[in-house]
Formats: sequence, structure tokens, C-alpha cells
Amino acid sequence: MIDHSRKGQKWVVEDFYKVMDVFGFRAVMFVEWGFRPADVKRTTDRIKLPGAVVKEWARTARQEEELAREAEAKGHRESAAEFYYRAALYYGPACGVIHANTERKRELYARLVHCYQRFTELFDEAPVRRVEIPFENGKTIAGVFQPVPGVEKAPCVLLVPGMDTIKEYMPSPYHNQFRRRGMATLTIDGPGQGESNIRETWVTLDNFERAGSAAIDWLETRPEVDAKRIGLYGWSMGSYWAPRIAAHDARVKAMVGAMGVYEQKDTIFKHGKPAYRANYMYMSNVHDEQAFDDMIAHMTLSPLAENIHCPTLLVMGEFDELCPLEDGERLFERLKCPKELWVYENETHTFGGRLPDFYLHVADWLRDAIDGRIKPGHARRVDHAAR
Repeated sequence: MIDHSRKGQKWVVEDFYKVMDVFGFRAVMFVEWGFRPADVKRTTDRIKLPGAVVKEWARTARQEEELAREAEAKGHRESAAEFYYRAALYYGPACGVIHANTERKRELYARLVHCYQRFTELFDEAPVRRVEIPFENGKTIAGVFQPVPGVEKAPCVLLVPGMDTIKEYMPSPYHNQFRRRGMATLTIDGPGQGESNIRETWVTLDNFERAGSAAIDWLETRPEVDAKRIGLYGWSMGSYWAPRIAAHDARVKAMVGAMGVYEQKDTIFKHGKPAYRANYMYMSNVHDEQAFDDMIAHMTLSPLAENIHCPTLLVMGEFDELCPLEDGERLFERLKCPKELWVYENETHTFGGRLPDFYLHVADWLRDAIDGRIKPGHARRVDHAAR
């Protein structure tokens, strides 16, 4: 039996922060999402204890927000847009480590939303819109929609972030690899994520797929989108939610689940960092330890694999610490649809330095799949050698 009380042993985590570069593994992801390397370094250099994460990321975000206001007052629209964008991104880590809807979290999230909204109003390079998607019980799901400028009926990729990520992170409007290939994007804060938490729209065993269908319903109303060519990309815990959407909704024409968390959840929630368990308990609003264990026992994609009919790509690091490679291989074997499995040699959950390559390759794969270039019966495994 796992001892969940270990999450209270703060000295272990505090000592780890003192001797390790705890943000080094995530720095590559931050940069790919649009965080500036110098800002990541100056912020993380100040974080010597876990309790300082909120304080220091909020400090950096406030600095960028002040630069944005100064640029806006001078009529420097382009600089103001980028500073507001950075501020919104930097409020993200500050909000993400608070696992309760405290006054502090609501305050920080309000700043994040404000800064991103100001960014969308000032950014002239391509349309970026915050949207509200009707969901259940009179609630809405917040999203970021990036159509292809001047194009009607473009294919669209629905993006599903991971457990610790939010819709503002991906893809960066300044470097949207999907839009550059003629594909619109819609990124959502599904149940349990980002703004959905603030609105107390918690994730359950089966409501994320309904949120995905609601997002596709919304896309069908958009003149900029060809709703017959919808792709789906989920990463990290999104690699579990995205296949659920694809199994539930036949309108999905291609699907990628990367940084897999596909099958059993004991590895991540019983043997991984206690913060993962604490975060998902918050996201699901399940705070009893036994009830949470009962829930995660049902969080596997095996029963749904045969319901996925669109071309599907699974992507994993060879030594993913949150999901054994064997889980990805097992799911791959169960899939009856056109399929590929990519394995990055010697990489862990976040693919490390291979991310810049991966983001380009996955955009190419999705465009090919949406365009019908991956035929029935296709099955291939690609082992990407270490570099």
C-alpha cells in the first residue's frame, strides 16, 4: 500500500530544490511554448524552495505586465502585445501549483486572463480569439481559437493540454506550426484544467470526451473551419483524454496522443511525485484517498481502443517515468485503426531536447492524416535514435 502521507514530508522536496535544477526538464517545454529563455532562467534562479514558485513566477509576470502597460501608453502596440503575452504565460506556473480555489489563485488567474485578452486585442499578425464553448449545466469551456488568416474552410486541430498545462501555452501565436501548414487550431481548458477549475467544472471519468464533442460542435459553426477535417492532438494527460474523445466522436479524422499516459495510472499517481496526485485530486474534486484510488483504477484506454477508427499516432520517450513503454506498446497493439508508434530513444516523459523536432513532425503527420494520406491497414513503429 502506497503511503500517501509522504506528500507532507516537505524536507525531502525542499532539499531536492536546493541541490537540483528542478525546472531544467521543463525549461525546454517553456521555451517551445513561448516563454523567453532569459525570463525562465532569471525566474527559476530565484526559486530555492517549492513555496517560492508562486511568488517568483507572479513577480516575473507582474514585471512583464508593467512593461506592457508602459509600451501601450507610448503607442508601441507590437511591444505591448508581446509583453502582455509573456505576462499571461508567466502567470500560468504561479496558478498551476495552487491546488485549491483560493483567493490568491483567483486573483492570479484573473491577471492571466486579463493579460491574454489584452494580447489578443493588440496582436495584429494573425487572428487569436478567446472563446466560450457551451457545455453542460449552463457552463462554458474556455478556449483559444486561431483561424488561418483569410482562409475559409480550413482544417482544424483541437488541442488538449496536459494535467499541468493550459490553453494559453500551445500553440504560440508567434510560432504556430499548425497554422503555418494551413490548419486552424482550437485549444481548450477541458474539465479540470485552467479556467475550468476556477469555474468548478471538475473532470470525471467520462466528461472530458463530452467536452471534446462540445468543442467540435462549436467548430461546426465556424465559417473559417472545415468541420469534416478535424484533427486532435493531446499531450501528457491529454494523451489519455484525446483518445477518449476520438473513441466517442467519429468526427475526429486524425488523432495524436503524445507523452503518453495511456493505461494504468498507478505509475503517475502512486509512485510519481506526490504533486501529480494532489493536482489530479484537485482537478477531479475527489479528496478522499480511497475514492481517488477507486477512480484511477478505471482510467485506462484499453476498453476504448477498438472504438478509435481514425489514423492514430502514439508518441513516447523510451524511459517515460510516468508511463512505462510497455503501456504504449500494449495500446498500440490493441488499436485496429491506421496507426503509428514513435519512440524516442533514451528520452523521458517530456522528450527533452527532441521537442523542437517533434513539434514539426507532429504537425506534418496531422496534416498528412487529415489529408487522407494515411491509408487503412497502415501500421508502423518508428524508433527515433538518440542524438
